[in-house]
Amino acid sequence: MKKGLNRPLRKGYTTGACAAAAAKAAAVLLLKGRGSRVKGQKAPSFVEIPFPDNSRVKFKIHKSKLIRHNSEIIASASVIKDAGDDPDITNGAEIAATVSPILRFTDSPILVVKGGKGVGVVTKPGLAVPVGQPAINPVPMKMIKEAVMEAVKEGSRVKGQGSRVKSQESLPLLEITISVPKGKELAKKTLNSRLGIIGGISILGTTGIVEPMSVDAYKDTISLGIDMAVAAGLDEIVFTPGRNSEKYAEEILQLKEEAFVQMGDYAGFAFETANKKGIKRINVAGQLGKMAKVADGNFKTHVRDSVLSLSHIAEWAEDWGYDKAISKSIRHSNTARQISDFFEERGDKRFFELLGKRVIEKIKGLLKRDIEIRCIILSSNGVVMADVKGGCK
Repeated sequence: MKKGLNRPLRKGYTTGACAAAAAKAAAVLLLKGRGSRVKGQKAPSFVEIPFPDNSRVKFKIHKSKLIRHNSEIIASASVIKDAGDDPDITNGAEIAATVSPILRFTDSPILVVKGGKGVGVVTKPGLAVPVGQPAINPVPMKMIKEAVMEAVKEGSRVKGQGSRVKSQESLPLLEITISVPKGKELAKKTLNSRLGIIGGISILGTTGIVEPMSVDAYKDTISLGIDMAVAAGLDEIVFTPGRNSEKYAEEILQLKEEAFVQMGDYAGFAFETANKKGIKRINVAGQLGKMAKVADGNFKTHVRDSVLSLSHIAEWAEDWGYDKAISKSIRHSNTARQISDFFEERGDKRFFELLGKRVIEKIKGLLKRDIEIRCIILSSNGVVMADVKGGCK
């Protein structure tokens, strides 16, 4: 048996989840230490934080300390990232957080999250984070704030222990700084500089979980998912790059859960395996970046295997009758998301529809069988920008 079938690969946790855990630990330590002696105060050995799916995960705290700085008390804590069995370059990296008070107390909790050493800064448009801001994606930002708010609310209920908490309604104004001590070096192994993220890594994650990306194991999972669909009596399958696009596709297509299979970066393998196993209808749903790679004939869509050619997209746009100005805008875009947002803001679904047709043509060329193919292209917010159908000649 293949390794992936002998033992399920162990999942890990994203940099965003680790940052949230470190931030909560530092906040707990700060709230315990305020108004008391710094010496002797310790962060918890473990903290538990909420995840986007409403589950809770416990993290071991690597380091923590409480110090006085300019008459104020500042707390810091860190977590060592465990990426599970995924070959993630940030596996084993220290993700740290420092929490300090901006003011003593305010009537409502206010949290300010900043990027510190080893966290990149966004310098080009087209990403989920505005230019000039630390490269902390929206979901990790939300996780950090929710985790710290738990510490704040717990601290507001603590009586005694030297705390200055005056009442349950009196909550602190806190500044949270996320840092990755070796982030600048790690960033050299990523595409951050090409994307305009300078000075460190990005704090990422949409679920908090790192799914193992062993090629054999992932392909086994895809194949098993198709087998389950067939066993359920289905002749229609829905392939998506990941959980976010799958969630949107579930809402759009309203099919049995067995019909949905995450293909990850192995689009070609997924299409060919479904074809061999007698699936009659293939739906593929995802955002412009992955779909454009398939439209360019790249059926392995991981960044290690293929690079999205913006110049090719610009050439397609010209072939489709778009003027030189739009073609130039595409060529000078920083990411596929920026292109997607550009056409979405213009209310131009024709671009996405033509791209969807090209995706279908490429899949048709790969499979060479009479099979119905449907391509759904989603915006970054899950809005359907194209829903195109075609048969395979």
